[in-house]
Amino acid sequence: MKKFNWIVWYLLNLITCGVYTFYVWHVMVKNNNTIAVKQGIDTIMGYIPAFLLGCITCGIYAIIWQYKFFKQQIDIAKASSVAVTPTESPFLMFILAFVPFYSLYMVCKNHNDVVDANA
Repeated sequence: MKKFNWIVWYLLNLITCGVYTFYVWHVMVKNNNTIAVKQGIDTIMGYIPAFLLGCITCGIYAIIWQYKFFKQQIDIAKASSVAVTPTESPFLMFILAFVPFYSLYMVCKNHNDVVDANA
């Protein structure tokens, strides 16, 4: 499973005018859903359909989806005996997602730790 570096994500996002972010989220959700199925955890909608649904609902579904993503990340980490950065509260992780740069670090670190634990 692919792992991501938050600095590379940020730089490639700048170079590609945001297109790389679609790829990163798509792969992360695909990896999380694969691991979730193995552990009996609920899967979430893929990033592209969630993004489109978010556009249709003026961003409301995007907020719901992001919360579900963080909750799934936490559930997978717990099932894999991995510590979650920085908190085990999906609501607080959602709030911290609005902190520039830290949000990329947080998502990448949690994703990479879970991928390592389930390799």
